[in-house]
Amino acid sequence: MENLGFHRSHRAFGAPRRSIAVRLLGGSFLVVWQVVRLTICAVLILTEPLLRATLVPIAFLSFVVTLIFGFLIGDPRFPRWGMLAFSVGTLMLYWLFLGVMSIFMTLPRSHDR
Repeated sequence: MENLGFHRSHRAFGAPRRSIAVRLLGGSFLVVWQVVRLTICAVLILTEPLLRATLVPIAFLSFVVTLIFGFLIGDPRFPRWGMLAFSVGTLMLYWLFLGVMSIFMTLPRSHDR
């Protein structure tokens, strides 16, 4: 009976022990999350230059074409607002990609300078 009382008082002062299974499950979850996160980061890093080389020039060129044909020349058949929306949409798509990248990693301060 005294041994049981000592055990209670010892548990009251010490931190509660977690079972080995819970610690192994938590540790394996952290390892799996790091592997998944690093894999996603690698894929995003490899595709970012390709998207930058395609989406940003497409957005710029479609904006310039919209300015020339839609507003300066004033062709009535040219879809000026649709082309303007397309150029803004491609740029926003690239910004969305950068936002997804920032979820999985931190970009350096000089990334877009």
